Amino acid sequence: MDRSGGTAYPALWQVFGPQQRRAAMRARNLWRGRVAVAIGLAGALALAACGGASDSGANSSGEIKGTIDFWMGDPIGDAQQPIMQKLADDYAAAHPGTKVNLRFLGKDAHQTYLTSIAGGSVPCVALIGNTWTPEFAALNALEVYANDPKTLQGTYVPGMIESTIFKGKSYAVPYDTGVRALIYRKDMLEAIGKTAAPATWQELREDALAIQAKNQGVNGFGIIGGAHWYYLPLIWNWGGEIAKQSGDKWVSEAGSTQSVQAFQFYSDLLTKDRLSPAGASAWTAADVDKSMGLGQTAMMVGGSWDLRTILKQSPDLEGKLGTAVLPKGPGGNNDTFAGGSNLAVFRECNNKAVANDFVKFMMTKENLVPVTSNLGLLPATNDALAQEKATGSFSAPLFKAYAEQADHTRSIPPVASWGKVEGANSIVNAMQSIMSGKKTADVAMKELADQVNQAIG
Repeated sequence: MDRSGGTAYPALWQVFGPQQRRAAMRARNLWRGRVAVAIGLAGALALAACGGASDSGANSSGEIKGTIDFWMGDPIGDAQQPIMQKLADDYAAAHPGTKVNLRFLGKDAHQTYLTSIAGGSVPCVALIGNTWTPEFAALNALEVYANDPKTLQGTYVPGMIESTIFKGKSYAVPYDTGVRALIYRKDMLEAIGKTAAPATWQELREDALAIQAKNQGVNGFGIIGGAHWYYLPLIWNWGGEIAKQSGDKWVSEAGSTQSVQAFQFYSDLLTKDRLSPAGASAWTAADVDKSMGLGQTAMMVGGSWDLRTILKQSPDLEGKLGTAVLPKGPGGNNDTFAGGSNLAVFRECNNKAVANDFVKFMMTKENLVPVTSNLGLLPATNDALAQEKATGSFSAPLFKAYAEQADHTRSIPPVASWGKVEGANSIVNAMQSIMSGKKTADVAMKELADQVNQAIG
């Protein structure tokens, strides 16, 4: 899972062909008498030998005893693995007769999970990208966590609850979350007579123009045309919806007036206001991070991970930078995407007593915060988030805005095939066609709506 909120790896439709997809679905639905799926991957047999469904110490009696497998991928890296191992050891010490086998999947996690699901060899517990949860639930791979997602309200960050839902049920527990906020040069704002960050997108535009006029060679605002997570939320800010549910289907709202206006506004920041170089139509976050670190950009939207990258590159900027929650749009909100990871129990785990108990153990504030703070992400439970805001790693002035932004987040439409939209680069293509002048915003967004509907309908 891309910590910033995107599906970082290909979905099932990208990995397997039509025949394999149908076979995988049949295998999940039959449950017993599973047929091996021909996936054409050299490591498939090896994966089938290491799953958690046949752990030797497993039991189905409800007794907290036996062995489970726990898999996790990005964002868990080398720095977090010792922390996870200690938690697994602490759990086993507190529950004699149990054992948690860890497996770190790295950036190939999504494909590895799909291979294990298709081959019928899955772990008991898994840390999965929040955008993968509906996809895996649609494959009948995950255990239901809550029949009524409303019961999770008050315990977890709202935007992350949405990411656990598929067809009205929650299939995972929100674990960590990453959000974006506004990063800006305090000194440059003060030089134009401003003592606070812009509160609206229109104010941001005006401030950026003023800063640019006063500082030759400086970009007023870092535009990122090559990554849709930076402008797709503007549809919400303008009062629209990315998609709406109609019966048991989701229907794109990309062609709505609000969506067209939101994309036109972002495009105009580049094409009319020239707040970034023309090449910014293809920029990603890394490009703006570098530009900000070099003192060439005055304001940008970025995650806490971007801020850390900038400070590592240019430590002298620390006293000159400020952060704030994102500006609001005409729709009256500043909602953005809640990226992050969820903890899920696989249906085929035959030691669900230990699996569910281990998930509860992992989700306590005392065990959650050491992991998320080491990652530089926010915990997805409200009690742990409150601690981080008050005295934790997000209590520092430069990082506090990220904890505040967490209250203003949403998730992508909870449909299994959303990965098709991202995989086809449809949203980025729409924005870039507007920026290049090849299409009007009306035409580009109506075409985008059709493409999204073909993918998720």
